[in-house]
Amino acid sequence: MYMPSMLPSSGDDAGEQADQSELLDLVGYNIRRAYIVIQALFDKEMEKHELRQAEFSVLSVLKGNPGINQRALAEALAVAPPNLATLLDRLEARGLLTRQRSVDDKRVQHVELTTQGARLYGRALKSAANADSAAIEKLSDSERAQLKALLRKIFTE
Repeated sequence: MYMPSMLPSSGDDAGEQADQSELLDLVGYNIRRAYIVIQALFDKEMEKHELRQAEFSVLSVLKGNPGINQRALAEALAVAPPNLATLLDRLEARGLLTRQRSVDDKRVQHVELTTQGARLYGRALKSAANADSAAIEKLSDSERAQLKALLRKIFTE
């Protein structure tokens, strides 16, 4: 993973830093830079469970919504249905979830965690919390709450 702060410096330009003042005035740029740090911490923790970020998200929504249909799951995750199908195929092959056709409408599939999936999710959730804590360790409790509230305000209606 590319991390700008990890680039070695050569003799001539050691200590020289690019002016980013205009970029740092942009909310999106700041969010992206923070996301790079958070994603690296999260990915490192998820490697222990052989999970990708999107797979963890699927397990999380399934844990809170047993039997959810695939369409509602895709909407909850803001994922295109074909991309979700690929994710579900991988997780199902690992024995972490099951899909059942609806009795009422054969076009609808309901998705649930297996016992193995629920156990893995429980362990992965602890790892995700560790990554989250590491990412925001410089913030006070009130700053953490404020940050979460402000970010939610951006992506909710």
